[in-house]
Amino acid sequence: MRRYWLVLGAAVLAAVLLAAAVWPAVAAQQKRITVTEYFVTPQGEIEKRAVRVPCPPRRVVVLGTYQAEILKALGQEKRVVAVTDSIKESRGWLKYVLNLPSVGSAGTPNIEKIVSLKPDLVLEWNLKPELRNKLTRAGIPVMRVYGYKADFLLEEIQTLGLIFNCRERANAYAAYIKKHWRIVQERTKNLKSNQKVKVYWEDSTSDWRSAGPGHGAYPLIKWAGGISIASERRLANPIVTPEWVAARNPQVIIKSVSPGFAGVTTSGIGFEAKTSNELKKLQQRLMSRPALKNTSAVKQKRVYLISSEISHGPGSIVGAYYLSKWLHPELFRDVNPEAVHREMLKKFYGEELKGVWVYPSK
Repeated sequence: MRRYWLVLGAAVLAAVLLAAAVWPAVAAQQKRITVTEYFVTPQGEIEKRAVRVPCPPRRVVVLGTYQAEILKALGQEKRVVAVTDSIKESRGWLKYVLNLPSVGSAGTPNIEKIVSLKPDLVLEWNLKPELRNKLTRAGIPVMRVYGYKADFLLEEIQTLGLIFNCRERANAYAAYIKKHWRIVQERTKNLKSNQKVKVYWEDSTSDWRSAGPGHGAYPLIKWAGGISIASERRLANPIVTPEWVAARNPQVIIKSVSPGFAGVTTSGIGFEAKTSNELKKLQQRLMSRPALKNTSAVKQKRVYLISSEISHGPGSIVGAYYLSKWLHPELFRDVNPEAVHREMLKKFYGEELKGVWVYPSK
C-alpha cells in the first residue's frame, strides 16, 4: 500500500511540474498587446487609435482582400478560419481561401456566423461601426487593417508581424516593398512642376469616382511623377462630374479594374484572365465617353487599365512601375514591371505569374 501511495504521489508531482512548465507557454500565447490601427476620414486625414489584440491569435476572421494577401505572405494563412465573398472571388489564386467558409460582405458581414466561429481576432477595413461594437461586446477583438493605403501600409505589415510573432518575415516583406517604391521616387524626384503629368484616376468601384488625398493610389500617382486632378477636392474618394474632368483636360487617364465591376468578369483581369478582349472593350467605352473624347489623354491614346490588385496594396510596387512607364517612359525604359511582379509572387506567395493585369500591356 505504501508503495502505491509513493507511486501515486510521484505521478501527481510530475503532473504538477508538467502543468507548471506548460502553463507559462500557454499564457504567453494568450497574452494581449496594445498596437496601433489606422483610420482614414472621408477628407483623407489619417487617425491613429490604440487597440488590444491577442498575440498571437489562433483563429482569425479576415474581412479584407489585401489582409488575406498579406497573411499569406507572412506565412499565417493557417490561422484564418473565415473570409468574405469578395476574397474568395478576387483572391482565388490564394488557394487557402477557397475552402474557408464565407461570412458575407466586408462592410456588413454575418455577425452571428462570425461569433459562432469563435475567433480571437477579426481583421476588418470598412466594417460598420455598429457591427464592430457588436463583436467587441461579444468579447471578440477587432482591428482595422486596410492593407492598401500606401501612406501606412508598411506600418500595418510590421504591426501584423508583431501580432503574429513573425517580425523577421514581416520586416523582409515590408523592406521589399519599400525598396521598389523608393526606386520610383528616386527617378522622379527632380521633375519640375511643368514636367509632371495631369492624371485622371478612376476607381474600380464606380464611374467618375476619383483619387484624392487618402486614396490608396494617390501616393503612387505622385511618386510616378503625376498630379491627380482630383487632389483639389480634398477628399479621399471624390465623385466628380464629366464636365469637371473635361475642363481639367487630363494628359493620362487610368482606370482601376476589379472583377465584378465595370462589366469585367472574373476571367477579365488578374490571374484567371485568358485574353484582354474585355479590357479592350472597356478601354473603348472609356475613350468614347462624350466628356473624355476631346481630352489630351484620349487624343494621344494615353488611356490605361490596371488591376486593383496591383494598383493598391503590396502589389502596388508593380502598379507603381506601370504608372511610371505610362507617365514618364523616358525615365523607366529599363524597368520591367512584369519581371518584378513575377519575382514578388514567387518569393512571397509561392505562385507563378499568369493572367492579364494591365491594358494595353505595352
